[in-house]
Amino acid sequence: MSQPGAAARKLEEQRLYLKESTTGHTVQVPAETFLAHYTNLLHSQRDTDNLVAHVEKKLKADDSLGRNGWSATNVIGRNEDSAFKGLAGIAEEIHSHCVDWNKTKQHPKLRHRTTRLICRPNHTTASEVRGGSMKTDARFILLKEDSKGDGTLTDIDPNHVPTSAAVCPAEFKTRSTTELRIDNESKVLGAVGHILYADPCRRSVIAFTIEDHLMRFWYFSRSHIAVSAAFDYHANPGLFIRFVIFMTFAPLEDLGYDPTVKRVRVGEDLNIQYRFTIGDKVYQTTGVIYEMNLDIVTRATRVWEVVELDSSFQPIGTHKVLKDVWLYFDATPESHIYNAIFAALRQLDEDGSVPETERPPPLQPGSSLEEDAKHYFMTIVSDSVVSINGQPDEAKEPPEGYVEFCYTVAEEKFAMEATIAGTSRGEVDDYTPQLKRVDRAPYPHKKRTHRRIVFDEVCRTLYKVLSYADFTKGVAQLVYGLEYMRLAGFVHRDISPGNCLIFNGQTKISDLEYARPYAALGHGTAPLTGTPGFMAVEYQVGKHLFNAGPVLQRIRPGMIQPPKKAPWFKFNFLHDLESVLWIYLWFLLETLPQAFTPAQIEQHGATILHLNHMLFDGYIRAPTERVHFMEHCATVKGTEYIQARNALTAVHGIDSKLPQALEAFQCLAGCYDAVQSSNPLFPDSLDATHWPRNVFLHEYYQDIHTYFMNAHEQIKDKSDQARRLSDSLREAQHRAQQARQAANKRPRTLEDNEDYVPPARPDEDEDSDSASDSTSNGTSSPTEETQVCKKKRQRGGWA
Repeated sequence: MSQPGAAARKLEEQRLYLKESTTGHTVQVPAETFLAHYTNLLHSQRDTDNLVAHVEKKLKADDSLGRNGWSATNVIGRNEDSAFKGLAGIAEEIHSHCVDWNKTKQHPKLRHRTTRLICRPNHTTASEVRGGSMKTDARFILLKEDSKGDGTLTDIDPNHVPTSAAVCPAEFKTRSTTELRIDNESKVLGAVGHILYADPCRRSVIAFTIEDHLMRFWYFSRSHIAVSAAFDYHANPGLFIRFVIFMTFAPLEDLGYDPTVKRVRVGEDLNIQYRFTIGDKVYQTTGVIYEMNLDIVTRATRVWEVVELDSSFQPIGTHKVLKDVWLYFDATPESHIYNAIFAALRQLDEDGSVPETERPPPLQPGSSLEEDAKHYFMTIVSDSVVSINGQPDEAKEPPEGYVEFCYTVAEEKFAMEATIAGTSRGEVDDYTPQLKRVDRAPYPHKKRTHRRIVFDEVCRTLYKVLSYADFTKGVAQLVYGLEYMRLAGFVHRDISPGNCLIFNGQTKISDLEYARPYAALGHGTAPLTGTPGFMAVEYQVGKHLFNAGPVLQRIRPGMIQPPKKAPWFKFNFLHDLESVLWIYLWFLLETLPQAFTPAQIEQHGATILHLNHMLFDGYIRAPTERVHFMEHCATVKGTEYIQARNALTAVHGIDSKLPQALEAFQCLAGCYDAVQSSNPLFPDSLDATHWPRNVFLHEYYQDIHTYFMNAHEQIKDKSDQARRLSDSLREAQHRAQQARQAANKRPRTLEDNEDYVPPARPDEDEDSDSASDSTSNGTSSPTEETQVCKKKRQRGGWA
């Protein structure tokens, strides 16, 4: 098998990722159940049966449908293109017979055609965003599209189909084998993944695949994926007819489009932006803040900077932030969590139960807990469920009677070559795919609700901060923001740089979807929430790691063995606090000082990169290095901690408080020990056992805050700009390459000529004089020509 190029290899990796990430989210149902649940156009079984029977009768009369099935799709002795191109004509005939049937029935669902089927396997859709193009064997496409967002519908050119108009992708094979089914599944997943990624106007996608005479229908949404059981579409033509009728006449919202979002083109270069209708207000995007990845079954969070528009679609007011997300139907809305936190703090203010010495310092003299806490959180303008045709927009649950579907994937072996900038693909020694079954415990296929939240402040995430002073101040403020959550009795459970925002020099905590009252949390970690690189290690491994007693004296005098660790686990306030420390360490391992010379980058870059990969490579379950780092950071066993501390001291200097602030890990380990040596509540009931809130002290937050502020005070007045480690290494490589090129740029001499052959030495060629004479006369001797050939072969000039 020929080896794929880099682009094809990347595409295969994306498809493999989609297959593995959707396993556990995919169900299989009978084809009849699929059509009734996902493609029910007429909402009357009697009307549906009558229409399908009418169309099938007409097709048989036209000889389009014979005893052996569809005459236009004979796969015997034909390739995919010729075998299935007749499906487009079949779809046109079905449409024509539906129109005839509806002349007397006048069913409103059959009055307007929305799509047509085209079979052009070599045609690539025109993407409006990078990474949104795709090529499929066939697809239903829209007939018309409002491409400018002004309400004017224009015809879609079948020769130039934008991804936004590709309604239903399809993949075909003339034979049915395991490998070919794998290929169809992978390609459909890849196409749908790109559609949902590239187009915010899409809520779900329908697709179909054929292997020989076996057809399967597919449905993709944010709650689950469904695939029908394979059926013989020649022997059961009514199922395919019903599917085509739905795809041809279904309104846009039933085809997965979101009518509350319009695509608009703005500016002289006609950039694509999106116009959202939320209640009686309209917002238009001005830029992307956060975009989802290729995952299909997910919250699909997207965040934009937007501006409100008046009735004439002119901008009014200041810019805001719009967050679009799919949450489980029983999830608490983010605005409700905000309100619950502030209500709890308001109650503490009224009770006067928190003395000044047990709370973060007031931002203003005499300010209340609630007033101060609001500085650490976003201001919500609106939080509402998306409404379509007066109904909440929901990603439905699968029908009853489904079974879990497991994909088969090709496990490909790639040779990996390490470089200073990370890893890159090497040559493939053996590209023969190895088949393996992807099995995973099924996820709850719960219904999701589509929500949109508008925030008042346009912030930048900690991911985008490249100043040591700003970052240290930001994480110090983050510590106090989390303490206000502790005072209110809430844990966040998803602290990461993307959820910590800077607005006018003030850190704000966002994304509270996973925040819960500490007292209401159960035991265990399923499902894990958060970004793996920033999760608390105890949370990742699902158990408490710290023994009772002082961190450096875990075996007390007279003890035969150290005290046992708690046999139960529950997320607590210190786990949120640990996430802040990982964020800080990540920043130090992600950046180098802007003023570093190429020699300094070369000296320190590889070590910092190694530590970054070791501690932040994104495993859901913490790798051993992370566990050791946290568990032994205050002991001589903490080699990972010592490596990080020494490497960062070498970068920033022995007197710098930036690496010294890593002592906050040791401080936190002491906090863990103090908490886990206290008496838990309900110790006789493992289901309810937890440590009381009053053992999580203000001084824990104050001490860690101090480490970060000490580092901030030392560097706040200095030129302290940082640059990404990856950028530094890339530039160092570029400079090294330029240096090599410059070294090679010397005045050209005769020896630089590729065809030049130096005179032979006496010990190499006895006829050197004659060879020299031949060269000077413009002729080539056999000896010289042989040497020229040899030099060209060595330089790759000849095969």
